[in-house]
Amino acid sequence: MIRQLYVFLCFIRIASLGAENEDSTEMQQTPLPALAAKEDVTEVQQVSLQEPPPIPTEPKIEIPHRVEGSLPVPVRKSSFIAVGLSGIFPGLGHIYLNDMRSAGLMMGGAGISIGLSSIPNEELSFTALYTYQNEWFYGMYAAYRDTHAFNGAAQYTYRMPSDSLTDLTLAPFRYAVWKKPEVWGGVLGWLAAGVALTLLFDPDYKHAARTAYPFASTSEINPLVALPVGIGEEAFFRGFLQSTLIENSNPVLGSVLSSLAFGGMHIPNAAELDLKARANYYLVSVPFISAFGGYFSWLAYKNHSLKEAVAVHFWYDFTLFLVSYLTAPPAAIGIPPLKISFAF
Repeated sequence: MIRQLYVFLCFIRIASLGAENEDSTEMQQTPLPALAAKEDVTEVQQVSLQEPPPIPTEPKIEIPHRVEGSLPVPVRKSSFIAVGLSGIFPGLGHIYLNDMRSAGLMMGGAGISIGLSSIPNEELSFTALYTYQNEWFYGMYAAYRDTHAFNGAAQYTYRMPSDSLTDLTLAPFRYAVWKKPEVWGGVLGWLAAGVALTLLFDPDYKHAARTAYPFASTSEINPLVALPVGIGEEAFFRGFLQSTLIENSNPVLGSVLSSLAFGGMHIPNAAELDLKARANYYLVSVPFISAFGGYFSWLAYKNHSLKEAVAVHFWYDFTLFLVSYLTAPPAAIGIPPLKISFAF
């Protein structure tokens, strides 16, 4: 039961504690107090020789600044430094941004994952390490997002996603997200495409003894790992990488480059395959994954949010992990398992 609940301990519990400050790009405004009602027209209004009291105005929000000569210059934070520090360890970028609450939550979650990875249980240890990797991915996106908020999002040309950890954790289960045709249709369409390519390029997959990491029937991957995987990979590749590439180029180039990087990240998955299977993975699977990444890029750009991409990513991976997970136990007791090997 521990391994089924582990992912939620690292993500949903952190999200319920508050994660980061949601909607960090919006400033809360104090409404003007209502003016007093006009006196009855029958009353005699006396003319005062004194100055009328000033009308209350909104309080000014102090922006940190430094003085150069005689001119105050707003203090701005470097997204390069914030993301770089978070790349060293989740939460360090938020210390740089003076957001100690978010820094503490991220560092605490990463520490829990590292601690659990030392437990002498192969599945739990692997799950913990996988979760830490995706906490690391999310931390870099959050640092980039919150740097934009600190500096003022209006100065940037691209309206990047601003979803919090709570938003992304709940996205796969929210009807408002699921009801969109690009979400439920995307899950069904890409699953069908994956099965079709597997049958087309690997017709003997049912009888193959080899397996394709990490979607093999002998895999011990807990299906719930799909949640941190979906959040972490979408946060990094669509939330951070795609946003910074679009900011410095254009939407098409930024989306294409981030999708190619997403596909390239999966190349090491073929390391344990035999020569023929490895060639198929490089020639078919990697381009398929890159194209899938292009779909995620389109979802993020269209909605200015990662929720739709996380939902599709989660349910796609969850389906494959679940099939693999359910077919693994029979193999352990000598019953020939159903061989499933979606190398995507």
